[in-house]
Amino acid sequence: MLRTALLPNKTTALVNHMCLGACLALCPEYSFVLEDELGVCGCVTGVQDVRAFIKRCHATWMPAMRDKYPGPRTGPSAVPAHTQDLLLLMEEDQGEYPDSLLHHFPSQLRLDALPQLVDASVSRTLLTALLAALKANGSQGVFCEVQPTDRQRMEFLTKLGFLEILRGEARSREGVVLGRLL
Repeated sequence: MLRTALLPNKTTALVNHMCLGACLALCPEYSFVLEDELGVCGCVTGVQDVRAFIKRCHATWMPAMRDKYPGPRTGPSAVPAHTQDLLLLMEEDQGEYPDSLLHHFPSQLRLDALPQLVDASVSRTLLTALLAALKANGSQGVFCEVQPTDRQRMEFLTKLGFLEILRGEARSREGVVLGRLL
């Protein structure tokens, strides 16, 4: 996903918007990007207040994405049908979290790194910078969603003090929610 930005097609652009766009646009102060000689190879993005972020996404980000990727058309500027499916998925991804989660963990993070990035200290440094920024601005806790099959990421986050707080309950997906008090 990180280096797909080099591919000039609408689906790839939408995937980038889905994965990182809202955070980069609405919370740039909590976005840390790592580059190597080939380009972007890792990033961590954060949201200070998930409730406010979701409202802003619904009010500004999603309308902008619907304008950027309008419904199916014909001709050279046509948007493929699967792009519309991705846009619907992006809207669903801006869903609600339980109050019980957000009471103790009002902030959220997303950590992405290419598999070739074998030096875990680099990812740890990115994550530490984000956690420090969130704490400095008043967050009391942070959570992230991880697929249960992503053992490497779960192990990495657990070593940094994250604990499993929800499994498959936060959203319709089958993710594990890890949280850490700050």
